[in-house]
Amino acid sequence: MGQWLASVQATDEYDIVLCVSEVPRRLGSRPVIAELRDGTTGALYVPSFGTLAVRHRAVAAALAMLHELIEADDSSRRPRRYFKSRWTASDSGEGDEVLLTSSLFGRIRLVSGMIRCNRPWRLVPTLSGALAAASAASAFGVFYASIWQMAASMSLGRLAMVAITAVLAMTVWVIYPNGLWEKRTFRSSTIDRWMYNAATVGTVLTGALCMYALLFAVVLFSAAVVISPAFLAEQIGRTASVADYFALAWLAASLGTVAGAVGSSVADREDILGATYGHRELIRRQSAASSS
Repeated sequence: MGQWLASVQATDEYDIVLCVSEVPRRLGSRPVIAELRDGTTGALYVPSFGTLAVRHRAVAAALAMLHELIEADDSSRRPRRYFKSRWTASDSGEGDEVLLTSSLFGRIRLVSGMIRCNRPWRLVPTLSGALAAASAASAFGVFYASIWQMAASMSLGRLAMVAITAVLAMTVWVIYPNGLWEKRTFRSSTIDRWMYNAATVGTVLTGALCMYALLFAVVLFSAAVVISPAFLAEQIGRTASVADYFALAWLAASLGTVAGAVGSSVADREDILGATYGHRELIRRQSAASSS
């Protein structure tokens, strides 16, 4: 980001420039919300705003930057509603300033913001092979009475445990074979490595949950269309209820997700890598190096 700001300053004439970036930035252990350079240029780091009220936080930070750049008096400045920090010296050693968040909650908000910027729902079409395998396996839950009986006999706790295990299996299967887990050899900073890996796990986990929800809805609709209440009652030995259809779809979607984890191995690795911060950052660095 600093190289980009420097290139803007060197080539363009302007009064004030505000940049918006999805790159996470921190000073020590504290995430950076915004940064001022040379008294004329400012940068907003969107991941630091988290997932809630992002637009309002960004507007408030942009106004704070403008007030700082034009050296507005205190009476004209808005009250700090979304952040309480004050401008502090940057680590650039050139008199630049940064606006920081708190250390603990700021890092949690930063990771959640990174997950939001990753747009994890984009993984669902990327994992089309996994979704196809999961759908095929879930079809057994619609057409095989043994799964109906099993679902009817399982408690909510057991169904939830099976679903959690299936989603976690999908998450692990996507992360490790595709090399999404960053090691010390790739990123030496422990804090950065934890931050990027946490964002990767959150992104893939959210994507797997989106796929699970889609699969659950499809199976539930299919079961409601194909299986009559009378026939379902005959198979489970009691009167069938709406809860039995939900339990059937729940178990079938879980079994299908486990099968989908295996199907995820045929997904396009580049598309999966594109949903992670580390890979996009590597591309940015390579592009900056080639253009310099």
